[in-house]
Amino acid sequence: MTKKVFKFITVDNVEKEEAFLEEMASKGWFFSKYALLRYHFEQSEPRDYTYCIDYKEDAGDEAEYLTLFEDAGWEHVCSYPILNGKWMYFRKAVKEGAPKEAIFTDNDSMVALWKTIRSRWSWFGGVVVLMLIALGLISLFTSTYIIGSIFIFTVAAILIVLYGKMYIRMTRKIKLRS
Repeated sequence: MTKKVFKFITVDNVEKEEAFLEEMASKGWFFSKYALLRYHFEQSEPRDYTYCIDYKEDAGDEAEYLTLFEDAGWEHVCSYPILNGKWMYFRKAVKEGAPKEAIFTDNDSMVALWKTIRSRWSWFGGVVVLMLIALGLISLFTSTYIIGSIFIFTVAAILIVLYGKMYIRMTRKIKLRS
């Protein structure tokens, strides 16, 4: 049996996403793919898994990258392409009595990941917001209906808050680990 779950988790909350996937696995729902803000799960016997998420920039070395994780015992679950890179989802069965494993074992690699995420999503959010503001201004001056412009400016404001929150949280994480 399969199950799709809509869950909105922002890029600054990777830990929350990993915990969600681990909780679902403990209930017998195993993550299989992500598409259109929906997590897809396959049902089986409950197991404890550690899920880890990485953002891999497109560099033409994906086969070597995946082999590195496979050699370390991580199973590649799926990839989700976005912004000239991919979210890479991995899992590993939890060994009884062993500490939780992670793909990032040092501060420098974790900080580098957060800086990459902060940079890519800040640029993306900034471009989208500027386009929405331009569209809103065009609509304001060319349309007889102001409601369209109000809607566009509202969406832009929501995105400013969302991306601003993401930028601040990522900056705090970077400062704590640096």
